[in-house]
Amino acid sequence: MELRSQKSHKLPLALALLALILLGAGSLYLTWHNLRQMHQTVFEHMLLSARSIARGLDIQLVEGARRMRPQGMHNRRMPQELLPDARELFKEMVAQGDLLYIALYGPDRKPLLVVEQNAGESPVYTPPPGLFNMINQMRESSTPVMIKGKAALLYGTMGQPILQRLYGTNRRGFMPPQDRETYLLLGLSAEKHLRQFNQYRRAALLQTGYIFLAGLVLWLLAVAYFQRREEGKKLTRLERFQANLLDNMPDGLLTLSPQGGILAANGSAHKLLQTATDKVLVGKNWNDFSYESLQEYKRGEVIWEHVLLDGKNLELIFFPYFESRTEERTMIIIRDRTDIAGLEEDLYEARRLASIGSLAAGVAHEIRNPLSSLRGFAQLFADKFKDEQPYGTYATTMLTEADRLNRVVTDLLYLSKPHELHPELLDLNDLCNSMQTLMGFDLEHKGTQLQTGLGTDQVYADPDGVRQILLNLLVNSMDAVPDVGGKISIIAESTEHGVWVSVCDNGPGMPEDIRKHALEPFFTDKPKGTGLGLAIVNTIMRGHNGRVTISAPDMPGPLNGTCVKLFFPNPRDEGSE
Repeated sequence: MELRSQKSHKLPLALALLALILLGAGSLYLTWHNLRQMHQTVFEHMLLSARSIARGLDIQLVEGARRMRPQGMHNRRMPQELLPDARELFKEMVAQGDLLYIALYGPDRKPLLVVEQNAGESPVYTPPPGLFNMINQMRESSTPVMIKGKAALLYGTMGQPILQRLYGTNRRGFMPPQDRETYLLLGLSAEKHLRQFNQYRRAALLQTGYIFLAGLVLWLLAVAYFQRREEGKKLTRLERFQANLLDNMPDGLLTLSPQGGILAANGSAHKLLQTATDKVLVGKNWNDFSYESLQEYKRGEVIWEHVLLDGKNLELIFFPYFESRTEERTMIIIRDRTDIAGLEEDLYEARRLASIGSLAAGVAHEIRNPLSSLRGFAQLFADKFKDEQPYGTYATTMLTEADRLNRVVTDLLYLSKPHELHPELLDLNDLCNSMQTLMGFDLEHKGTQLQTGLGTDQVYADPDGVRQILLNLLVNSMDAVPDVGGKISIIAESTEHGVWVSVCDNGPGMPEDIRKHALEPFFTDKPKGTGLGLAIVNTIMRGHNGRVTISAPDMPGPLNGTCVKLFFPNPRDEGSE
């Protein structure tokens, strides 16, 4: 869910970033295209200005040459009188500031007249050599140049043939050509035009930058929006998760005000405090609950307390927390320790019984040796006084009690140190037949019928262990069934994980208070019982990784009496049912 949510907001961000890139690229292209057109327009405007100025100068020079050549006048003085006028005209044009350079070149590409701004500061500007060839080919030519460190447009065009007279006749051996034209060159200042172009370029770049910056801000706002929305979704999911966690957690949780008022409570708190769900705890006071404190200890600011409330063993954990800098509240975690307390009691009882078992084992070893001697003498007296009464009866009673004491000692030894089991596949039919043979005399003597209902033929168990289990259970059932019409059944059922073997009878059943402690050592309700039979059964079944269950009197069974069920797990599924 987290990965899917991240993908859901990455796609819009990627699209927004792509739109920003396209917007920036489009703005840059449009700005570059507009600047290029503007530069071309500025160049064309300068070229048009240079053409106009060159056309005007050419016309003025031709008109001046014609005015100074009236009819009948010899033309020998024309060059000397025309050159000063032309120079003055050029100076006036240069003085206006738009022109940086004006030159008139002859057909031999040598200057006739050159006028430029700040003429005395640096050498006279020399046009590029290829300019005259371009003028000859296209009648005019223009190119951007630098004239004394200033940007300018150098424009050149053909002059009128009459301007050849400016060469004069005083040059020895010179005859002005009659079929070639002069060259008029202008250096038009580009600073004013470039200033306007730079202003336009600056404005265009600023506009593009503003657009790109606005797009970037919008994209950042989109990123912030999606991040905020994602954080909102995460916060909502976290709040929902916390609400579900608090409502379904097994521990109760309460929040108290400084006065003890309950401000919040989860569902487990209602269950542990045995409050109906329609009766909310919020609004009540914690001090109104009466409980018996068993143990209390404090560690720092956290207080642990074990209490009894309505028969439940509860653990209360008090710890403070601050809702704000000045508002202190108390939180209580309530844990049900009833089962744990029962396990602790069982563990204590198991340790106690283990100690008793170790002691009993030592005592049993010490008893067995003298018991053997006592039984031998009892057997001797029973044989010697069998015909003398009441001594024969006393000797027989001594022998019987010695045998019973020997069985108790044997059971004690088995309970304290169980034998190692070797499970194998056993045939249940043979096992039941052996029990019928072994218990046949006792069954016949009491008039009890042994029945079998085998749903499976095999069980995975230790041969000696399972025989001892069935023998102990059959003896208990014989003691429980009535003297007339007694019935005992051995039932076997196979499941996916193992085999259930049940020994049931038609006796009165086992009461709840007895069934609860039936598997404990030395617990019995029989006047002559030792309380070790079912304890040994439970020990052997634990060795098989199985378990023992005893049905209640009101539970339906095959004979409506006591039914002891034994679960033997399969070799691959030990511990599972």
